[in-house]
Amino acid sequence: MSKLHLVFGGRVKDPSGLDFDLDTVDLVGLFGSYADAEDAWRAKAQLTVDDAEMKYVVVHLHRLLEPDTDGITGSADNAG
Repeated sequence: MSKLHLVFGGRVKDPSGLDFDLDTVDLVGLFGSYADAEDAWRAKAQLTVDDAEMKYVVVHLHRLLEPDTDGITGSADNAG
């Protein structure tokens, strides 16, 4: 399974939180590696560095798709 990463951003109510205004969400894209996702995140975040209410994040979708494995395939708990 690919290690999918989602990069998105938008306006937040509190810069220290993740309560996004859904009307402003910017879906940057899906990426097959963390390095590619980080590059996209960095590029978008840099464009809004002077706006404290704008925030971009990287979501590890592969961890959401397989929550019981903690991202580790072939572990003893997962042997089957």
